[in-house]
Amino acid sequence: MSIAYLPVIVGSPASFSDAEIGDFVAFVCAGGEVASDGLEARVRAAEQLSFIRHSVCLLGIAGLKKPSRHYRDEVSKGSGVDLREDTFPYELGWVFVLPSARGNHLAEKLCKPLLDAADNKGIFATTKLLNDAMHVILPRLGFLKSGIPYDSNRSAYKLQLFTRAQ
Repeated sequence: MSIAYLPVIVGSPASFSDAEIGDFVAFVCAGGEVASDGLEARVRAAEQLSFIRHSVCLLGIAGLKKPSRHYRDEVSKGSGVDLREDTFPYELGWVFVLPSARGNHLAEKLCKPLLDAADNKGIFATTKLLNDAMHVILPRLGFLKSGIPYDSNRSAYKLQLFTRAQ
């Protein structure tokens, strides 16, 4: 079976085992773009998580997050876009696919059911300015490049905001 046809497993964080949450957190950390302090708690507080596995091997993950007011304010200030919670209650993020599994549209497959779970509510996403793959995937999922690129508070790179209106 081609990995492009593997099923996506989606659910609330409570529907996954501690080991699965641990795997999810490890993949987020492997992406190298997210602060690890408090990460497990943020994952457990997410709206939905998605996984793709091939047998016992985890190939990719993504999450539909409920961003904190502080984080939302940081992104709004940096990008110049008002991300009020009533307009954009969710953030799509933590998208990571093993390098050996890339090129099979798995990131898109991981994200689509999360967008469905958002129930037509507004969603935003941020990605590195130079992450060409996500700059292609997000518009395919209905996101628009929004605001101005802004400095990451994690490292010496710029981020780009994408939004998907309700």
